[in-house]
Amino acid sequence: MYRLICSAFLAIAISGCAAVDDSKKTITYDKTLWKYETAIRWVDFGTANTLRRLEDPAAHTPDPRILQHIKVTSYEIMNKTVSEDRAEIKLTVQIVYYNDANMKLSTIIDNQVWKYDPAIKDWYISTPLPPFK
Repeated sequence: MYRLICSAFLAIAISGCAAVDDSKKTITYDKTLWKYETAIRWVDFGTANTLRRLEDPAAHTPDPRILQHIKVTSYEIMNKTVSEDRAEIKLTVQIVYYNDANMKLSTIIDNQVWKYDPAIKDWYISTPLPPFK
């Protein structure tokens, strides 16, 4: 009986720890995503870049001469998919922007992949900056 009670208590404690870890991951994700979204909205691509770790080194990075003319008017998350282990999140984001050099309003769909790095206990985006033109 004693072993049964101890086993039950241990199982509850372990599941409680997992819940706390998931909660910390969620809070960290929310803060990181807010920082990235704010950087994109305010056209602070330097800050947005600090949150990136590209898995494809040949991934396209927009031309800085174009980026200086971009003004974002809307950033809306359209879809969110979370992996079973909660270590990867895929977002589909609709970004509306205009280029002040030609005053053309454009909409792009940005497919983002966010990953959790347990070594640093933080999230990073593994996809390139949106393809602004």
